[in-house]
Amino acid sequence: MNDSQKFLDKIEGKNIDFLIGSGASSGYISTLSIGKEGNKQSIEDLLTVYNSKKSAQAFLKFLFFDLSVKNGLVSASHIPEEAMDTFNSYKELIENMLTLSRHNGFERPKRTNIFTTNYDTFFEAAFDDISLEHPLAVFNDGSRGFFTREVSYENYYFNVTHSGSIDTFRREIPSINLYKLHGSLSWSKKVLKDDQIIITSSLKNELLNKISKESKEFLGILNQENRIEINDKSVIDQYLSNVEKNEELKCALEKFEKDYSELLIVSPTKRKFQETVFQKQYYQLLREFENELQKDNTVLICFGFSFKDEHILDLLKRSISNPSLQIFVIPYSKKDVDYINLVLKGYTDVTFLKSPDANEPGDFSVLNKFLEGVYEQ
Repeated sequence: MNDSQKFLDKIEGKNIDFLIGSGASSGYISTLSIGKEGNKQSIEDLLTVYNSKKSAQAFLKFLFFDLSVKNGLVSASHIPEEAMDTFNSYKELIENMLTLSRHNGFERPKRTNIFTTNYDTFFEAAFDDISLEHPLAVFNDGSRGFFTREVSYENYYFNVTHSGSIDTFRREIPSINLYKLHGSLSWSKKVLKDDQIIITSSLKNELLNKISKESKEFLGILNQENRIEINDKSVIDQYLSNVEKNEELKCALEKFEKDYSELLIVSPTKRKFQETVFQKQYYQLLREFENELQKDNTVLICFGFSFKDEHILDLLKRSISNPSLQIFVIPYSKKDVDYINLVLKGYTDVTFLKSPDANEPGDFSVLNKFLEGVYEQ
């Protein structure tokens, strides 16, 4: 499907949701995978392979943190030069979402929902930057407050109207809700005076800074000045052998893993949680995702998502009960098309979108070009 007008006809006037995965940030944030093209193993695959070995699990989490997690806390005022292209792509995507909302009729809420498995803060940074240019638009990341911003699933149920300075009219203004299904590097626990535990959002994450220092210490003991390069499984086995023989390495790795497990993010492991307060938030956000899929005339646009998360895949499979749901996917490669067709076969139909001028459909810019094209005159 490469006709933007046909795409517009299918989504206009619908409830529009986006499902955004790690592929959206891959221009700046690396992911751990080893092996040759066509036979690569992801971090999820490797954690499954080493599932019964505790030290291997800890070491793989360290690799994942060093390659991916620690780089994800960005803000609009502090974007690394190498992250600018990714940041601008996020901004462009949000601009296109606002355009889609404004073209929705009066009978439909001017609301777009973003469900993302990413715990980096590119969306928040892009929202912050764009807010200066779009005063009549609302960006809601589920947090409320001033100096202490509490994150809760209860903070999403709002439609915002603008009434003018003398209250002579009322019109709904475009809003974008951001649901961070796998948590965020900006989230932290806070214990209140009555011992109640809440989740707060801030660009200052002391725990993340502490873990970053611990990862550098571990690298130092390994005599590695830079990131560890992993080309195949034998390299991992060699590092694990070194860890097992060195008590200082084992202690440093255990210290790192203990603190890493306190981050309010979903690691790519079978055991997703150790924090009860985060577990509650996680399942409530998944419920919101399922509720959206069950609404009449809903469109789900997916980009950068691997369809390998078991919980989300189960929800998508259950969505077949909604006959009006339409799912559009911009895949990374032909291999992804085959995989998605396989795991959703017999459950629901998927339409794969491809830019008219793109030979391969996996680039982030394809999503933006396609959305921009739907309203070009």
